[in-house]
Amino acid sequence: MRTATAGPGRLLAVTVAATGVGLGLATGTGPLVGPVAAEFGVARGAVAVMLAATLAATLGLGVVTGPWSQRHGARPLVVLAAAAIPAGLLVLAVAGSFPVAAAGFALGVGGGAGCLFVPLQTAVAAVIERHRAAALVVASAGAGLATVVTPPATVALVGALGVRGAAVVLAVVAAVVVGACVPAVPSGRQDATAGATGLRTVLAEPAFRRFVLGAVGVCAAMFVPFVHLASFATMRGVGLATGAMLVAVAGAASLLARLAAVPAVARWGAWPVCRVGAVGLTVSVAGWLLADGRMAGLAAFAVVFGGAHGAYVGVSGAAAAELFGVADFGLRLGVMHLAAAAGGLLGPAVAGLAADAAGSPTAGIAVAVACGVAGCAVFLCAGVTASGPARAPR
Repeated sequence: MRTATAGPGRLLAVTVAATGVGLGLATGTGPLVGPVAAEFGVARGAVAVMLAATLAATLGLGVVTGPWSQRHGARPLVVLAAAAIPAGLLVLAVAGSFPVAAAGFALGVGGGAGCLFVPLQTAVAAVIERHRAAALVVASAGAGLATVVTPPATVALVGALGVRGAAVVLAVVAAVVVGACVPAVPSGRQDATAGATGLRTVLAEPAFRRFVLGAVGVCAAMFVPFVHLASFATMRGVGLATGAMLVAVAGAASLLARLAAVPAVARWGAWPVCRVGAVGLTVSVAGWLLADGRMAGLAAFAVVFGGAHGAYVGVSGAAAAELFGVADFGLRLGVMHLAAAAGGLLGPAVAGLAADAAGSPTAGIAVAVACGVAGCAVFLCAGVTASGPARAPR
């Protein structure tokens, strides 16, 4: 039975707020690489693997939480996230060893964030039928907002309180913000057709396979700057606070691009805008190589990369709805995020290990470029024989 919820505007607001906190802590904590490595006496590459595992948990859970939320509502998952994210941060605060801290952070923060993004996006798609594509783009703004606020806030807290003290403060913030969002979230069945299509059937569609396989490579490239931009900049002599600010600049550009994408989607459709974002993202990562540690170059890269990131990530859900329809949207969105999880696990981890082995960030950036080129080559072919409606209602 479908349960009445708060109005569409309120649902959009809590989606932005909750995903901003969850994804900010799961994807915007790249500045923690150096401080956590120093706190526990481990290599930066080990911390990069921890953050990559957090990304993988966040994105990989969507294939489970998306369909579940369509059948039972997103509210129970948001309640779970309000407990899991603070718990993961508190484990980091009190852990006596790095393996315990890494497991707690990845499972708590990553798992909790995985209970937010896909279920809330799925709720938005179910509740808002008119101008659905534009609503999905707006709903994704929380991810852009997260990368504006989280990196500089994390650096400031670590500088004032240390890694453990900062983790406690962030745990309190997460509990309050996500907990406050619970009443506005749907608690009943959202889609009477949910579960009608199985995972095997969805993956049997060649166009959708290209969509998600291409996303693995594009996302592998995409997550490398968000995890490593600050730490790679410090390897070139740039201060950690400045490196975190570069991540925030990229986040601001991403947020602005998402807002600009709303009228663009209304005029040209979500799929063309998403393709432009994927290509721009890959080209911008290649430009990171040319920056070579120069502040002006890094700033320019952050702006261009952030804009492309917003056009790609902010519109990908709407593009999927446009190409494949909204039946079992939670499942499709979950599969897309599982693909992103694979990229999030592959890209930052391999790039971090490559940079450590070479003693230079250039090797890590080259990994990102290679992943992006391979991913784009597949992703751009996704719309050739897509099944379902060519244009879903926006």
